Amino acid sequence: MKWSDEYYSTGVERIDNQHKMLFRMSEDFRTSLDDGLGDRIYDGLLKSLDMYARSHFRLEENCMASCECPAAKENSGAHRRFMETLREFQDRYSADGFAPGDARELVDYLDRWLSDHIGGIDVQLKPFGAQFKG
Repeated sequence: MKWSDEYYSTGVERIDNQHKMLFRMSEDFRTSLDDGLGDRIYDGLLKSLDMYARSHFRLEENCMASCECPAAKENSGAHRRFMETLREFQDRYSADGFAPGDARELVDYLDRWLSDHIGGIDVQLKPFGAQFKG
């Protein structure tokens, strides 16, 4: 997945920069899987995604609420579902260790999230983003 201002920009530089970081994380992890290095970094990816999501989702939800973006409720629900899905991957990893198929499933899920969530929900912030000063 590659970042595109045309498809993914929210108009809030701080949020867009964080989104770009998530795009890079996904791309780097997919490359690591392709290179057979997934077992070395999967634990770190799960932890990084968890930290990223908690921090980023808080910022984004505050932005949408303060701007009275109509997508705010849908966005919060999608964030909650993302965290539930991430927890499932974390639980499987804790129970069974690294599984290449599971890791591939996670990166595929992440790419769908980037396309569907950012490109479908987050971009609805664009008309309101200039109001956000956070």
